Amino acid sequence: MKAKDTQKLVYPKALKSFKSLREALDLFDDILEQDSLQNQPLFYRARKFLREGEDFFKQSVKNAKRLLGPLPEYVTADYYKWRESLLNEYNMLAKTQEQEELTNELLEDDFLSKLMGKNEIKKFLNLNYDSQKTGKRKLSNIKIRIIFDKLDEMITEAKNKQNKIFDQKKSL
Repeated sequence: MKAKDTQKLVYPKALKSFKSLREALDLFDDILEQDSLQNQPLFYRARKFLREGEDFFKQSVKNAKRLLGPLPEYVTADYYKWRESLLNEYNMLAKTQEQEELTNELLEDDFLSKLMGKNEIKKFLNLNYDSQKTGKRKLSNIKIRIIFDKLDEMITEAKNKQNKIFDQKKSL
């Protein structure tokens, strides 16, 4: 895997997913607020953004597993060092381990601040901190986990709004 290809694996796909899901949520909100259940083009546009967001999310998860997942036994130590330096270079790994220091690090992260506010970052960190330390998981990967939890939450919210619109259409 080339360094140039690796850079565009996780963050850009996650950002595209976020933008598509945000657009879908805004359109679903407009439909629900305006009671414009008859506005089919707007509804189908929102569904298109939801599907795009889900697709980008799945691609981002796949690429993150490739980058952050366990390495095969036959991988050389040089490759392992290259991968670690690459992840650090693109700021994909958390550098601190203590919860308070980690909170400050994540609150100052540029990419996370594009996706969510400080309260959401703290919420997702508190939800994932203990579980990310157990088993084969690495605490340094918590930044990616927080991003994926946020995107997953947005997908769930968009699907709930879509179902609410479906239910309102059925009752007409």
